[in-house]
Amino acid sequence: MSKINELWDKEKLPTKDGIYFANGESFSFMAQFYPYVFIEKGESFSLVDFLNQNPDDVTVIDIFKKIKIQTGGTCLLGEGSHGSEGFIAYITSDEKLNWVIYFEESNPFINAVELPNTFLEVESSANYKLILDLKNPINIVSIKGNEM
Repeated sequence: MSKINELWDKEKLPTKDGIYFANGESFSFMAQFYPYVFIEKGESFSLVDFLNQNPDDVTVIDIFKKIKIQTGGTCLLGEGSHGSEGFIAYITSDEKLNWVIYFEESNPFINAVELPNTFLEVESSANYKLILDLKNPINIVSIKGNEM
């Protein structure tokens, strides 16, 4: 079992902006949410190494919303225990983690709308929206709102 699956099963996530796949792959995100939203994919990294060096860098999560996806699976939205955090997770129909995206300063994610062709529009409590592809979530397609 991968480290992210172990954390997910305990309702925890690492406090490092990034995307975490169930197979153990992890990629960092460079993210800014104020005064405007900017997200860029960073490098791959080892979650195990990160947690060995930063064992306290985990947060307890609260799931706010579950959205059934017509093509299968469920999207879960919520926050971490520090209030400014947010996450988007995609789980299989048997409730196994596919991937989870975590941001330390995004604010909680509160709603999502399924779009055609496996795209999902996700809304933060900070009034911006991200569009991502459920099959290839590492590339956030677009960002709407919260511009200056």
